[in-house]
Amino acid sequence: MLEVVLWIFLISAGIQFLFFSVATIAIAAYKSPQLSADQLPAISVVICANNEYENLLELIPAVLKQNHPKFELILVDDRSSDETYDYAIELQRSEKLFKLLRIDETPDHIQNKKYGITIGVKAAKYNHVLLTDADCMPSGDNWISEMSVGFKDDNTSFVLGYSQYETAHGFLNHLIKYETILTAINYVGLALLGNPYMAVGRNLAYTKSVFLKNKGFGRHQAVVGGDDDLFVNQHATRKNTCIVLSPDATVYSIPKTSFGAFLRQKTRHLSVGKHYRMPDKLLLGLLTISKITFWISFIAAIMSVNQTLLISSGFLLVMVSLLTSVLALKKKTGDDLSIWLSPLLDFIYLIYYISTGLKVLFTKKVRWK
Repeated sequence: MLEVVLWIFLISAGIQFLFFSVATIAIAAYKSPQLSADQLPAISVVICANNEYENLLELIPAVLKQNHPKFELILVDDRSSDETYDYAIELQRSEKLFKLLRIDETPDHIQNKKYGITIGVKAAKYNHVLLTDADCMPSGDNWISEMSVGFKDDNTSFVLGYSQYETAHGFLNHLIKYETILTAINYVGLALLGNPYMAVGRNLAYTKSVFLKNKGFGRHQAVVGGDDDLFVNQHATRKNTCIVLSPDATVYSIPKTSFGAFLRQKTRHLSVGKHYRMPDKLLLGLLTISKITFWISFIAAIMSVNQTLLISSGFLLVMVSLLTSVLALKKKTGDDLSIWLSPLLDFIYLIYYISTGLKVLFTKKVRWK
């Protein structure tokens, strides 16, 4: 029995070490695409908002002052009952780059946010569409231009960007930021290795033509969530996808301030995973199971197996590979996560992931807003 525990630890540690090492190499070797100013494509920025008036007061001016040759900003007001509509109406009268779309009722066959994005993309003047959320903020005035370089040729239909959460006090903020960068290591690393399986809608671009060609969100239109990762999972490939990593291409999001709100958000995100392509479900399942068994078997082995040096060495290799991958992504994106808490956060993340996974199993209905 003790030998079984040791072998489980060594195998799971080997999988974790291999993945983080390969991801680190891919991220460290990444070089951002380069386009001259006259090569940058025109961009339609689409934002869906439901009662986000306070956030929009900051986000919309930040987008409208972007240093990009040609762009428009489309706000889809999704049934807001606050001051969003009045603010947007006045802005539309004075700002030529701004367009307001109002949704008063959503059809039953499609989820609210997906309907909002569909309306926004269809109304886009330009073929290249850049998406973000109402509670986000570009890192600077070059966000649109930095993301648009991902459309480096006519074959590129998807551009995957990076989004981090703002720094705040408290342990929850550390956990949120760690979960964000760990998720990014997965989807950025695998995309750079030729398998783009997801993205985050807070910083995602694709062409209007690929959206319309594939009939928008298709068979997933009634699924709550997945307006970003399911669309990418279904249609992004090695040949039509580009990654853009740089501090200027990053957006910042407002983090949740309670564990309950964070858990509800992640329940929604995890619930769409069952709709991924089978190869991606198998790969992500392997990585998840290996992380769970790594920590459980490590604790069991270190307490019962007389192989302290071997077990400690395996644990150290995994932690070093994890830290180097975090450092590599931090360097490319400007993320300010404190790496020294990573081993503790990785263990806490395990508990959170198991808890969230169980909640997903027993939650019959999730919602956007």
